[in-house]
Amino acid sequence: MVTLERYRSYLKLFLTIPFLLWTLVSFSQAKDTLYFYNETKIVGELLKISLGRAEFDADGIGIINVKNSKISSIHATSRSFRIETLDGRELQGYLMRSDTAGKIVINAIVESEELPVDSISNLLYYGKTVLSRITGTVSSGYTYTKSSSIGRLNVDGAVRYNTRKTQTIVNGDMIVTYDSIDGEVERANLSAGHEYTIAPLWGALVGVKYQRNVELGLARRWQQTAGLGRELFLRKHQRASAMAGIAINQERNLESAELNSGEVLFQVNYDLFSFVDPTLTVSFVESSFVSVTTQDRVRLDGDIEIDYELITNFYINFQFYHSFDSRSPATQMPNIDYGFVAGLRYKF
Repeated sequence: MVTLERYRSYLKLFLTIPFLLWTLVSFSQAKDTLYFYNETKIVGELLKISLGRAEFDADGIGIINVKNSKISSIHATSRSFRIETLDGRELQGYLMRSDTAGKIVINAIVESEELPVDSISNLLYYGKTVLSRITGTVSSGYTYTKSSSIGRLNVDGAVRYNTRKTQTIVNGDMIVTYDSIDGEVERANLSAGHEYTIAPLWGALVGVKYQRNVELGLARRWQQTAGLGRELFLRKHQRASAMAGIAINQERNLESAELNSGEVLFQVNYDLFSFVDPTLTVSFVESSFVSVTTQDRVRLDGDIEIDYELITNFYINFQFYHSFDSRSPATQMPNIDYGFVAGLRYKF
């Protein structure tokens, strides 16, 4: 028979064990460490590797970006990462310091592998909370001339949410012009897309998009897309990808005439980045749409963006855009729109 005193002893033991285990786990979680060729190191939390740089939350300093070429090795064992390599492979595991300078050891569930730091195209840690999985950018620019009393405001931004196999992106841009009397949204794009990694270098994508373009006579277009995407190549300072799929549109022109249509979609993306002065990132995207419901209708949408880093996470942004429609929604005649905008961008 269990006495009251023995019962109390069991209860104390039962309550003490979880506390001891929690304390042991808390104190055993090692900090991540970046090792440099000059034999120095910093301690903190490795957040990601992308575009040839490691993003690291250093203790007592804050978030910093370090070029891969300066890193001798990495030790990060407190959580797992998804690693994409330049040769198109995808690895899962935590990182151990290698005895060979310039390399790291990926400790996976089944086996370990040593590879050069410079061979990592993307490395991503998926946070424990919703907020820690979110990254993005926001930028804005403004122009005004007194002689015409016309102002022009442009804003754009993007937010990404990452999990182990997926990426969800919400982005948009808008140009607003106004005079002393009225204002108008001249051009607008707002989209939400979801990508699921089905194999190394391959992804399935779905999305929805809203567009407005006064120059083309388009009051609004709602578009739903689905397709397959593939990384074409990955290099230390550049990468390219392509996508093919279908698009379903619901359009309304400035005269309120409506049209539903279906299209075949092709898209190409290219990024080039440099980390010597000046620090530049050049991004190019071109989308083509061939109608399967309206004869001889072809549309093109494209953007070229250049980001010049002023200080950490702050950039001067330059963007050139163009749009072409062989049968404008308003006039049924070919029409083209293009422009150039500049502003300041912040990355978070």
